[in-house]
Amino acid sequence: MARQLKTAFVVFPFLLWSATLVGQTTNELTARERAQEWQLLFDGKTLKGWHPSPVVQGGGRGGAPQPSPPGALAQVGSTPKPCVTASGRSTVAAGGSHWEVVDGLLMPCGEPTGYLTSDRSYKDFILSIEFKCGEEANSGVFIRSPQETGGYEVQIWKQQPAGYNTGAIVGTAKTVRDFRFNPDQWNHYQITADGDHIAIVLNGETTLDIHDAKFSEGNIRLQYQQFPIVFRNIKIRALR
Repeated sequence: MARQLKTAFVVFPFLLWSATLVGQTTNELTARERAQEWQLLFDGKTLKGWHPSPVVQGGGRGGAPQPSPPGALAQVGSTPKPCVTASGRSTVAAGGSHWEVVDGLLMPCGEPTGYLTSDRSYKDFILSIEFKCGEEANSGVFIRSPQETGGYEVQIWKQQPAGYNTGAIVGTAKTVRDFRFNPDQWNHYQITADGDHIAIVLNGETTLDIHDAKFSEGNIRLQYQQFPIVFRNIKIRALR
């Protein structure tokens, strides 16, 4: 029975992902999602609910400073997209990165590299997010990031030096085989955090299904680290 329950946990995200793509409009909730109490985290027009934050060393329990996990620091060789909107060119906090909304897409621009962080903190949830980037891009989606540092980084990078490649959680768990995002196409991450149970699904394939209790609650952070990347359809469903 335990094996059957675990299998259901892994398969369900694929079914949910497949169903929500049918007739889906960009940056809006479907009737099904509204009935399931999903919340839209990006309205496709503004940065409401988000704020830029700088690259800092990771935090452990209680926000205590910790060494940054492999690959967490800004990379040399970025080719940033110039900021084209007033919000993108606006002043941000020292060390903060610039983000803007263009044609319904959420994207970093200019320099320095950094993060876009959710205003709210989240504990147990299913996070759904789409991203598009080039093959050499280096980015990630952080969850449960306490005090906006540390947390679990779900990797977007095809060849991380320490082996925490796409679909892995940096410094926590590597995938058992290689998973690749589709370059220059829309990709979908579904990230489930339920107590100490964390499952990562990339384009319908489960890359990780683990138990880890280092971080129980925190912000969501989108990483801009190397080369352009864009996001859309960012949604969350609380698990009560």
